[in-house]
Amino acid sequence: MIQREEDNNDNPLYIEYVHIQSRSCVVQAGDRVCRGQLLCNSGSVGFSPTPHLHLGAYRSAEDGAASVRVRFECSCKDVKSFLPVTGGFYNEYGLVSR
Repeated sequence: MIQREEDNNDNPLYIEYVHIQSRSCVVQAGDRVCRGQLLCNSGSVGFSPTPHLHLGAYRSAEDGAASVRVRFECSCKDVKSFLPVTGGFYNEYGLVSR
């Protein structure tokens, strides 16, 4: 789990990446990371025909913490950001399919 540092440290954001490729992490606990930096490769863990990533965002590192919605920046000119919804498939341009 990665903790995002924000100006308001009273309300930290923790990001969890699930289904990453084994031994693909290029960062370690305590490393500072930047937007766009490679952290790891997505993997094909479980009963999945293709590599994929599940991402969870939380305001607490405690087990069982409620997830929160996060907005993602896009690589396209028309839309600056998007707010993903459950069941959607996304890439750097936004929604691909549901």
